[in-house]
Amino acid sequence: MNAQEIERPEAAFGDLLDEYSYQMPQRGQILEATVIDVGASEILLDVGLKRDAIVTRKDLIYLDDALLKKLKPGKRTLVYVLQPFSHSGQLVVSINKALELEDWQRAQDLLERQETVSAVCIGSNRGGLLARFGRLQGFIPNSHLYNKGHLAGETLQVKVIEIERQRNRLVLSQRAAVFAEKRERMKQMKVGDEVAGKVVHLTDFGAFVDLNGADGLVHISNIAHQHIKHPSEALEIGQEIEVRITDIDIERERISLNRKVLLPDPWQTFTARCQVGDLIDGRVTNVVDYGIFVATPTGMEGLVHISKMRRLEMSHPRDQFQAGDEALVRVLDIDHRRRRIQLDIDSVTPDDRLAWMQEQGHDVTGLLEEAADEFEE
Repeated sequence: MNAQEIERPEAAFGDLLDEYSYQMPQRGQILEATVIDVGASEILLDVGLKRDAIVTRKDLIYLDDALLKKLKPGKRTLVYVLQPFSHSGQLVVSINKALELEDWQRAQDLLERQETVSAVCIGSNRGGLLARFGRLQGFIPNSHLYNKGHLAGETLQVKVIEIERQRNRLVLSQRAAVFAEKRERMKQMKVGDEVAGKVVHLTDFGAFVDLNGADGLVHISNIAHQHIKHPSEALEIGQEIEVRITDIDIERERISLNRKVLLPDPWQTFTARCQVGDLIDGRVTNVVDYGIFVATPTGMEGLVHISKMRRLEMSHPRDQFQAGDEALVRVLDIDHRRRRIQLDIDSVTPDDRLAWMQEQGHDVTGLLEEAADEFEE
């Protein structure tokens, strides 16, 4: 050491520190820090460099009270470099940004693993819903909503489908989460299972039934034994029903169900209760050129051919009947092999009809007068 170095004043010691070579922190860098002091408007931290770092009031407002209470001297935390050392000598860092990075990493992990996660609805716009994901704000496009009408504060099950950190863009999908849950539920099912479900939607071609998270379809032909024109004739939304699983297509996310197979066989019920010659109180289900179809109380349908209603003296069955009308008919024939029933109206006597109408609570005054006139003649 030469004389000039020895004689150098102590005040120059700070200059020697400034000349000391170290790696300058860069914006976006994550540093480990220890809390030194907590003030009303800022927090001072030791980040292992020659100068301390500060968290400004602007960042503190994003931290919840529970976290702020934990930030005491000696507490270790991660920070995000917002502003490297400036001429003022301050290193401005953010605790909130560091926590956001943890959420970004969590979102990335969920995207890679294709896992479902909870997010809280915080609002909406024309394009979809806004959802809180940790400290991040995610977006659920309308096309990725499984159903609409969600309220702020409602927790939704979603999947991460897109991440763009540079644009602060996190896209979520409720539909993908629902389908993922449905696939898992479908894997637990097997063809032949008899399960309970709730009717959630009716269409012209069938009824959709919720099987505890997975929807299945009961085709209209498998809803009831009797012919129906629309599922609403046999089912209603919210109704609990028993169904049998007939097919499972996981790739197409489709479950086929059958309700009819679990219902009592109306043919067996009918043949156990009725025989040829019995009178039946039925309901007209269809009117055609060659006659009318009548549903029996057991659910079986029989045909009254036009040749078996000549006493009514009409040119077409529609002149006398329409779907939904009550009809008193007599069993003419039961074909067990073809499971067909022939019905007759001509053999129904006026006394039969009079007694039936009285049982139904109809006004029969006119019929009694007609009967009296015929008796006098």
